[in-house]
Amino acid sequence: MGFSFSVLGHFFKLGLQPHVRTYNTQINGFVLGNRVAEATRLFNKMVEGGHCKPSDVTYNTLIKGFCMMGSNSAAIQLLRKMERGACKLTYNTIIDSLCKDTLVDDGLNLFSEMISRGVAPNVITYTAFIHGVCKLGKWKEATRLLNEMVSQNIFPNAITFSVLVDTLCKEGMVLDTESVVQMMIQRDVEPNVITYSSLMDGYCLRGELNQAKKVFDLMVSKGSMVDVHSCNILMNGYCKHKKINEAKKVFQKMPCLKLLPNTVTYNSLIDGFCKAGRIGEAKKLFSEMQGCGQLPNVQTYTILLDGLCSNQRFSTAIELLKEMDGKKMELDIVIFTVLIEGLCKAGNIESAKNLFCGLSSKGLHPNLRTYNVMLQALCDKCLLAEAKQLLREMEEKGCSPDGWTYNIIIRGFINNNETSWAMGLIQEMVGRGFSADASTMELIIDLLSKDRVDPALLPLLKDS
Repeated sequence: MGFSFSVLGHFFKLGLQPHVRTYNTQINGFVLGNRVAEATRLFNKMVEGGHCKPSDVTYNTLIKGFCMMGSNSAAIQLLRKMERGACKLTYNTIIDSLCKDTLVDDGLNLFSEMISRGVAPNVITYTAFIHGVCKLGKWKEATRLLNEMVSQNIFPNAITFSVLVDTLCKEGMVLDTESVVQMMIQRDVEPNVITYSSLMDGYCLRGELNQAKKVFDLMVSKGSMVDVHSCNILMNGYCKHKKINEAKKVFQKMPCLKLLPNTVTYNSLIDGFCKAGRIGEAKKLFSEMQGCGQLPNVQTYTILLDGLCSNQRFSTAIELLKEMDGKKMELDIVIFTVLIEGLCKAGNIESAKNLFCGLSSKGLHPNLRTYNVMLQALCDKCLLAEAKQLLREMEEKGCSPDGWTYNIIIRGFINNNETSWAMGLIQEMVGRGFSADASTMELIIDLLSKDRVDPALLPLLKDS
């Protein structure tokens, strides 16, 4: 790029006027190198000189650059300067950028302008809109756009269908997704790995693991269709539904499919083993992972730490923490919260308190989750004075209680016959827009039946 720019400078020194293609090459180079400001300066120099008019290629290249940088307004301003009017590529580039930024209404305004100027939309235009409304969760609008484009004899491609399938699956609308896939097949559009993976993910989210496995087997039968991501989806689905042996089978099949597990693969399976109480297998997989050249990330360590703590393997958890420290990995508040929660659940409240109090010396600050864990433990141990103090400290340090916080401490005080203080907290909770959960409400109703609290409290709770 430096050489080509110096050649351009040499042109100017000799009093020669570079050809538009020379400018276009230079501007495109700047755009590809994310140097849009320099591309803009060169464009302005080109226009100000008056000897070389920008072509459609010049405008479209710079518009693409603005869109890549998220400068949609600059792209539209440049669109207005095009003498011969924008072409389909120009409109599609800006519409796609607007829709990716969920500025669908602005995209529709440009779409109307496009039509009024006699520029016909194509599959790229409609796919951009479908993607945009899908990002906003407006699946009905996405379906409407799909039907509209078909009525205009504009046929969706694999990308269009994949975007729609992904959104419908995330909405849990697997039956609608199946209809879209059938439409693809009827129109001779071969579903790709993204389409099938999205469908499989949808089945997993609904707990329909047999259906997910059928999709996976179909992908395997098509040869190169399966990738690591699709394996991870099925494994994660099995793990979430406590079918760890099935997840293990998918993992063991990966070498036969010539696929190498990645960090996400190992994390899912380690998490599955931990939640199933199979800590030995989780630790073994953790070692195998490193032996295969896959370095554990912070999430891997956090998953294993959580599993160790949940199974009261605290000495091993501390060793793992030291290993992280030795590798200069960031020991964040999430990791320490996992340890604190594990100690609390094991009834080791003093060690949990010591770890909590030592956070500031490590440059860490408790987050909402950390406070909630400690408050739950203090209430369980009937340490109500400490719970009150921690609640005050939490607010003083700028960490506002959430619904969980209030329900934890209200239950703690009711269970320990501190009803007057609990009632004050209930009013505060409702005033902040939170509500009593089922467990808290059950305790309050019990108190009402025994005439131990003011009945005027019940309408307040119903309103929340």
